[in-house]
Amino acid sequence: MDRKVALIGCEDYNEEKVYQAVLRVVNELGGINKFVQSGQKVAIKANLLMKATPEKCATTHPSVVSAIGRLCKEVGAEVTIVDSAGGPYNAMYMNSIYKSSGMQDIAEKNGFLLNQNFNYVSVEYENGVVGKKFDILQTLYDADVIINACKLKTHAFAGFTNAVKNMFGAIPGLTKVEMHGKYRDIDTFCDFLYDIVGYFGDKIALHISDAIDAMEGEGPSNGTPRHIGVITASQDPVTLDIVGAKLINADIDKMPTLMKAKSRKLYENADCEIVGESLDNYIVKDFDVIEPNIRKPYANYVPQCMQNFVHKVMTQRPKINQKHCRGCRKCFEHCPVKAISMVDKNGKKVASIDYNKCIKCFCCQELCPFGVIKIKSGIIYRVVHANKKKRS
Repeated sequence: MDRKVALIGCEDYNEEKVYQAVLRVVNELGGINKFVQSGQKVAIKANLLMKATPEKCATTHPSVVSAIGRLCKEVGAEVTIVDSAGGPYNAMYMNSIYKSSGMQDIAEKNGFLLNQNFNYVSVEYENGVVGKKFDILQTLYDADVIINACKLKTHAFAGFTNAVKNMFGAIPGLTKVEMHGKYRDIDTFCDFLYDIVGYFGDKIALHISDAIDAMEGEGPSNGTPRHIGVITASQDPVTLDIVGAKLINADIDKMPTLMKAKSRKLYENADCEIVGESLDNYIVKDFDVIEPNIRKPYANYVPQCMQNFVHKVMTQRPKINQKHCRGCRKCFEHCPVKAISMVDKNGKKVASIDYNKCIKCFCCQELCPFGVIKIKSGIIYRVVHANKKKRS
């Protein structure tokens, strides 16, 4: 795999500026004709995590998807925008996300298709480490070419999300919740991510990252937009993720997806060939990065009677602000291990977490539409990590 990454600055989401930036990164890698041919069905796999406006930075910006789609249309390809969000995989839910994220507008303007095929296919992957058989979106299965249009964000469970993590959206709807329940610790979950990427192989012709405005803090849905000002692209998702981690000044050796890539011998060192502009000009040194818990769940090592205490003092965990909880039940319905219940509090139903069951996948924090679930660090965790920051 070519470990070259194209990096081009783009100061804002002005449609023509973004188009020129995307055109340049693709040209740096050989031009669109290298990846897409006339008559092919191209699926642009965006990050459409949730119902949110582009300004929230939880989803790939529509101007980036528009630029990619325009390039494909210019060579005579059919373009479909596709993803499976964090919820039910059906027309009502996905169409609401297409509208809020701006995808409906760019599709109508440019003649793109919005995926309306909500079927999925069960596939087998004999080279999978943990994922030998799994379900994927029918539209991705049927596509001739996939372009992975990811969004650079922090991620409570995986540290950060970019190219590799974005392909988890190939798994349909609530099946993703089942996969979190099946692959409970971050190590096996990352194996599953690479099995998904490995299954698609060269069908994913390009990985293009929207890092004009990224998300820092409590990503991937409730963090804060942070301007970086670049578009990056590569044929190799691992290399693109290495550059993404460098842009946000994250410790590559502590980012689970990159740790897994190294253990699976997908790369040896973090050196990359950067073409276009200099990476050093865009690194955000004070980016608010999440350092995930890369160890096995403490529940594996301590008696059950002590697990709640250990959760509180030694780890990061999701914490529900029950005063502001609206009782929408989204976290309750999507928790893969049924650790969340709805309880009566001050005359209303609110969500409550049983930390004896919680596996800290942070699906609840990721999917909360009102941002009332935050990441809480225990006192011992805070002391240890504060000392690490001082030493660094």
